[in-house]
Amino acid sequence: MDIIFGQALFLLICFILSFSIILTTTRSRRSSRKVAPLPPGPPRLPIIGNIHLVGKNPHQSFADLSKTYGPIMSLKFGSLNTVVVTSPEAAREVLRTHDQILSSRCSTNSIRFINHHAVSVVWLHPSSPRWRLLRKLSATQLFSPQRIEATKALRVNKVKELVSFMSESSEREEAVDISRATFITALNIISNILFSVDLGSYDSKKSNLFQDAVTGVMESIGKPDAANYFPFLGFLDLQGNRKTLKVCSEKLFRVFRGFIDAKGTEKSSRNNPKDVSDRDFVDALLDHNEGDVSRAQH
Repeated sequence: MDIIFGQALFLLICFILSFSIILTTTRSRRSSRKVAPLPPGPPRLPIIGNIHLVGKNPHQSFADLSKTYGPIMSLKFGSLNTVVVTSPEAAREVLRTHDQILSSRCSTNSIRFINHHAVSVVWLHPSSPRWRLLRKLSATQLFSPQRIEATKALRVNKVKELVSFMSESSEREEAVDISRATFITALNIISNILFSVDLGSYDSKKSNLFQDAVTGVMESIGKPDAANYFPFLGFLDLQGNRKTLKVCSEKLFRVFRGFIDAKGTEKSSRNNPKDVSDRDFVDALLDHNEGDVSRAQH
């Protein structure tokens, strides 16, 4: 039975590799006819392209390669064509001069699995109406000079809480996890701006669970994933990134839904509208949604 299973597995792998070679070769021939020539780059191996040239420190690998192939070079990671920019002058062209053309971001396999690329300001294309709406709300409700000034006292108080926690821990001669402590400070600043509540506590285990969920989301997005380079492998979830992201994002969404539902209930039971200076980001979103409903009814 083991021999039969091993043979079947071997044949499956051979089939996938053969299919990949044929598909890659066909696409490369088609692209060579239609697409403009790419910048210079290192020779590519079949199937994997230049993946073998990028080690644990990609920035160092890219810097070394740029000494040979110049400040603008092309690399191929599986089926993904990539242009790497390594000089300040070229980066200025990409980030400032041609930012509108080059500002879209390719979503990862794990992000597409939870459909986050269709709703998040991080992954939406800048030309989409939803992205423009979220950008407008963020600019007015989070990053405007008035809002930054209005939250100054909040930021100062949260930093004072951090200093107080550090001092008390020092007096008790207790070790402090600086990463965790600064995370909780940043978390409480952001959660107060968004929800008007503290989501973390220096002494609570709940904040650890929340931090683990946030860290899990970040790792599953940034962790190497074979499906990002070979899309036909996406359903296998070889690195487990889709599973991790699904579990961690569901934990975060439950927390956020709780706050949003509570805000909605508070808003519906309140007779007088909240003062603008007292509103947080969720208040602004609820007001915007109410406005859309009202306009639709009329």
